[in-house]
Amino acid sequence: MPSIKQLLLAAMVASMAAAACDEDVTIESDGDVSQLASCSKLTGKVTLGKKVTSVALPATLTSITGDVVADGAANLVAFQAPGLRTIGGSFTLKGLIVLSNLAFPELVSVGDINWATLPALQNLGFTKEVSKANSVLITDTLLNTLQGINLKTAERFNINNNRYLRSVDVALTQVSDLLLIESNGKGVNASFPDLKWANNITVRDAGDIYFPKLQKVNSSAAFVNNTFSAADFPELTSVGESFALISCSKLEKITANSLETVGGTFQLANNTKLTTVDGFGALRVVGGAIDLSGTFKEVLLPKLDDVRGGFNLQSTDDVNCGNFTSLKSAGVVKGDDFTCEGKKERAESKTAGLGTDGSGSGDDTSGAVRVGASFATALLAGAVAMFVL
Repeated sequence: MPSIKQLLLAAMVASMAAAACDEDVTIESDGDVSQLASCSKLTGKVTLGKKVTSVALPATLTSITGDVVADGAANLVAFQAPGLRTIGGSFTLKGLIVLSNLAFPELVSVGDINWATLPALQNLGFTKEVSKANSVLITDTLLNTLQGINLKTAERFNINNNRYLRSVDVALTQVSDLLLIESNGKGVNASFPDLKWANNITVRDAGDIYFPKLQKVNSSAAFVNNTFSAADFPELTSVGESFALISCSKLEKITANSLETVGGTFQLANNTKLTTVDGFGALRVVGGAIDLSGTFKEVLLPKLDDVRGGFNLQSTDDVNCGNFTSLKSAGVVKGDDFTCEGKKERAESKTAGLGTDGSGSGDDTSGAVRVGASFATALLAGAVAMFVL
């Protein structure tokens, strides 16, 4: 039978181990991981020091309630957590310039993903896939795919400046704040096959987009400087503020035949190959302005019966203005600012700095204007302010 002394010693060791699992941990050297050896759950935060080179958390550690942070560890090559399933706080990786091995095969749930400046990271060792996170920010990495991250819902999903990223294919059903895809690999495929609603959507520099189930955008949807030839939103019924496609150089067809209302500006500008607009058969109400400029030969909005701001249609081709002049006369267009003109030398948007030159060639570079995502948002807001009475 163990002596009282042995029992007390065992109790003291157990107490010390429990305490180690109930406080923040800083790993200053590669050997410091041993302090987590007795933990299956850490109630606290894990911080990697700037001098570590390779960190492998114990396989017995399955949960961290706080943050996991590696910021500025310039010599960190590998970061592994073979048993970790959940991170309750932020998973922050910043300035890890040689990190090439990120292996968390059991990880399924994270509070937030916040990654920036990981120029050696090409792929993720997330075998079971992270399916839960409040927000995701991934910028300036070498990733060519996001395989391993497959969320159902998110507050923010921001993927930008990953120059080798060719595909963003995520099973999101809703994004309550911001969905932003911009400045990634040339012609990135932005696919959201299950997305039903979002608050704001901005997509730039995409070669293809896929939103087959998108029904509602609470605020704005902007597609800027993309190279896809067609855009289809078969189930989209309403956009709360602005809906815009700007400087999409290869766009020939856009279809959103279920779209009935746009709360702010409805804008198609400088899409040099878009000659026919006939994919908005249900559009009735535009709460702001209609702003269309480009190489249009035909523009059809057959159900339009309430435009509460102004109207601008300018084309370098011979577009028919008769129907829209009649709508102005009938009081459908309520704003004072009304322009409808064809065969323009330069078709101007009401948004400053956007226009299409009348070369008639339809080349990708014809009248091309590059605008930043934040500037594009400002342009849309400005258009509303300019037109609304």
